Amino acid sequence: MNKPVTNIANGSHRVRTPGMLPHDREQALIRAWQARGDRAARDHLLAAFGPLAASIAKRYRRDTGEVDPDLLQQANIGLMKAADRFDTDRGLRFSTYAAWWVRDEVQNYARSNMSIVRRPNSHQTRAAVARLASLDAQTPADRGADSAEQDKQLAASLGVGEKRAAELRALVTGRDQSLNAPAQDEDGTERMALLVDPASLDAPLPLQRLETADLRAVLAEALATLPRREREIIVATQVSDPPATLEGLGDHYGVSKERVRQLRERAFARLREALADRGVGPDHLA
Repeated sequence: MNKPVTNIANGSHRVRTPGMLPHDREQALIRAWQARGDRAARDHLLAAFGPLAASIAKRYRRDTGEVDPDLLQQANIGLMKAADRFDTDRGLRFSTYAAWWVRDEVQNYARSNMSIVRRPNSHQTRAAVARLASLDAQTPADRGADSAEQDKQLAASLGVGEKRAAELRALVTGRDQSLNAPAQDEDGTERMALLVDPASLDAPLPLQRLETADLRAVLAEALATLPRREREIIVATQVSDPPATLEGLGDHYGVSKERVRQLRERAFARLREALADRGVGPDHLA
């Protein structure tokens, strides 16, 4: 089933994509591919989610700023693996599951080709967290109301373009927005691709000690079931390098350190339950 398909996730988006699919439509296409080997159904699915795969691949660029075509091909492979393995009975959106597989393929390739790939700047992400917290503190009455102005201030503070500033703001704030909604740029990038810094997924921290890609995909599914803020706290304290402190997160969210600790504990309990529902026990995370 994993025969490479070209020109699905590419820098120029040559394939005419129908956009994000209704939930019932994507489920029907996946079932048609998995049950009957319907290549037309699979290709329609891949075309719809090609921009998501391309947006993830673009996070890893050559030193020249160009996207390695092999990265785009790896993104395609991740997308196809997701189509092969997605369980339609679990009720998740395909984008949540596919994004994990695409990242896994792209990151594995990037780690093996460090000389030609530009790594994402996690220091820049941490600086964005601090700057956004400062901006929020300055304008509590209309927090998040004027995102364009925040992008300008953040861009000036970090010395980056406004487009990159918008990506960083989406990454660190995680406003209540659909993961499938397009971000504010011209290439149709989804917010799903902006929520987690790929650099933060490299460290071998406890929540990533899963032995196989299948188990890592299950972890991604389980994380996706958590409320937004609890998911952010888990990622910030257990995945990010260096991990965020409870005090720092409290300042960011405007709550006490103790409240953040309570949210983290509740998130862990929900995560354990979600993993247990998927057949993953504590021994898999040891």
